[in-house]
Amino acid sequence: MTKIWIDIINPANALFFNSLIPELFSYQVEITIRNRAETVELCKLLGINGRIIGTDYADPLKKSANMIYRTLKLSKQVHEFDVSISFENGMCVFCSKIRSNPSILFCDNDLKFSQKKSFVQDLESNIKSFASYIFIPQVCRENFSTIFDDNRLISYNGCKEDIYIANYTPDPNFLDKIPFNDFVVVRPEALASFYVKENKSIICEILNGFNKNNINVIYLPREKEDLKYAESYNIYTPDKPLNGLDLCYYANAVLTGSGTLAREAACLGTTSVSFFPSYKLLSVDQQLVNEGKILHSRDADEIVDYVLKRYQSSRTRDIDHCRNVRKELMTKFHRILSLM
Repeated sequence: MTKIWIDIINPANALFFNSLIPELFSYQVEITIRNRAETVELCKLLGINGRIIGTDYADPLKKSANMIYRTLKLSKQVHEFDVSISFENGMCVFCSKIRSNPSILFCDNDLKFSQKKSFVQDLESNIKSFASYIFIPQVCRENFSTIFDDNRLISYNGCKEDIYIANYTPDPNFLDKIPFNDFVVVRPEALASFYVKENKSIICEILNGFNKNNINVIYLPREKEDLKYAESYNIYTPDKPLNGLDLCYYANAVLTGSGTLAREAACLGTTSVSFFPSYKLLSVDQQLVNEGKILHSRDADEIVDYVLKRYQSSRTRDIDHCRNVRKELMTKFHRILSLM
């Protein structure tokens, strides 16, 4: 039986692979998990069983050193496998390369390959080029084709969020888990990530705007350091991870300093705002901005005003689109997997 290794390194990975793992019922699957933000807790919530190997840090020096350390740990502790599968994960690709095993890498962040990089970023980008096949959204293909051999790029017409939203069923009891029915979700910028060059958050200005207008806020810090932004405001911070798709489904608006949560909300037809700290966006985000499904802004007043004008507005949800994207990707995925 073919043995597959999956390495989950962040919460978005957990949601994506939770949708993919059931497709691998005829394979022997080993899962490893990095202890970053709510990744471990979310995996438990989703029923994903895996070994926790390594952690992550906000400090850039610790972050860089720990990526190298975790890669070495993986190379020693992961059992024998025939193919690895990961998402934006140079650690997994490298371990596969040194064991002379093929790897499937999913990507959607073309900014990582176009902006000025640190040494570790540059190294990780080069390592990702070792992947046997790279799955990407079609809108990213032009940018990725300048870096990777075209015959290794497998594209699909959608974004990664479509894949797991296609199978999503809202929890009818979700509102019993939070203290109010009407709310917005706010998640800060990923200032600790290598690909984010900005070092100033606008969270305080956004929270202040919502507090003045008596809007309930569910605040989702990425790191412990993010809690300081919310100390002066009347908001709700969950003491344990909540299903992000349920949050997006029931929220009146979703605001995030990164991309995944904004795309999830947009795919579910919920008012969506990205205050990602750059005016150059991922291709998948820019497409949704162009389609009017996401507002991108670093102006807190503009953001709050945008949300207030759309508060409790009607929504259009196109789940059939998500299902078509998933069907296309799974067909191509199984074809590639059969070649390995």
